[in-house]
Amino acid sequence: MKILVVCQHYYPENFQITDICEELVRHGNQVTVLTGIPNYPQGEYFDGYDVHHRRHEKRNGVEIIRAREIPRHKGLFHLMINYISFCFFASLKALSIKRDFDVIYAYQLSPILMVIPAIILKHLTGKRMFLYCCDLWPESCEAFISNKSIFYKVIKFFSTRIYRQSDVIAVESEDFLDYFMLRHQIEEKRLLYIPQFADSSYLEQNFAKPHEGINFVFLGNVGKPQNLDCFIKAFSKVHSQTDFLVHIVGTGSYVNELKTMVKEYGLQSRFIFHGRHPVEEMGRFYSIADACIMGLIGESIIGHTIPNKLQGYMAAGKTVIAAIDGAAANVIRTAECGIAVSAGDAEALAKGIQDFLDYPEKYSGCGENGRQYFKEHFHKDQHIKSVETVIEVLNREEAEQWIPYLKIEH
Repeated sequence: MKILVVCQHYYPENFQITDICEELVRHGNQVTVLTGIPNYPQGEYFDGYDVHHRRHEKRNGVEIIRAREIPRHKGLFHLMINYISFCFFASLKALSIKRDFDVIYAYQLSPILMVIPAIILKHLTGKRMFLYCCDLWPESCEAFISNKSIFYKVIKFFSTRIYRQSDVIAVESEDFLDYFMLRHQIEEKRLLYIPQFADSSYLEQNFAKPHEGINFVFLGNVGKPQNLDCFIKAFSKVHSQTDFLVHIVGTGSYVNELKTMVKEYGLQSRFIFHGRHPVEEMGRFYSIADACIMGLIGESIIGHTIPNKLQGYMAAGKTVIAAIDGAAANVIRTAECGIAVSAGDAEALAKGIQDFLDYPEKYSGCGENGRQYFKEHFHKDQHIKSVETVIEVLNREEAEQWIPYLKIEH
């Protein structure tokens, strides 16, 4: 099939859509990506990329067309300009792009505006559109604006209308299915659960390297939604004979606040902030990890997502300690791969960490349990097969008759 993918982010930015597109090509499909100029997360164009260079290239069989966008820089104002600029310039590019594709695949991160060029192409060509939702809107805006404000209501209005343009919407968490039906009035027959995946190469690697003490490791974006405040409060309550360290690998908008909080709680000797490292170096940090930590703020439906880092932790065979609600907590408990307490419950989290430090033998099987669950539910082959199934159905002349029977097992 000939597939047009629309997503603001693509290689060399680190998002799963790159792996998905290259795998679709390996399966014999022709894939063209309409994307932006890479500048995430540092907010400046990557070396070798700008408005004059590498705007049209081919990588691993995927044709990449880059619409102009203004870099994110720093601050909310610049972020909004970045969002709007990609929407505008990609929509212009959509008017002139070659239209010999069969299906449109919109991979929706933040913002929801990145889907608008896909909608324009849907109406210009009459092709059907499949939207994979990684970030719920308008809920993702609640970290920045009040859900009571007029601006929020305007975003909600446009988000609903954008989502309703999709022929099929897939979500990464089963908890989101009800959200789309209730919040955006999307028909159940047009909604699917397709979980994200992680690098399965971790399954074959041995990350159990000898080291002193106990290491807790967080890998990923450091923002307010990641709820690392709860871990700082929890670790301040832990008293153990065992020496331990907490490693924060990554950067983000909230890292300075976390460093300040660590000082306020007198935990400077316990926390190490490593900053951002390339994906290729993650194995080094997994090798020192006795447990991996993660959290999400549980104040909205966003807190019920399954963060991609959970799959990575499980594939690497690491015990997971989480302060999280919803689907991710259910996965941890079902897989028996670690500890899951309610988001924000620092007392319960401290007790769980204390138990892990005092009785490590209780958690010796968690890593292998997580790997087994990963193989059964979160493998990339399963994800790609699911995506191809949806695209194949949408490419049929009478797709509307087949969509209600799209059932994908996980």
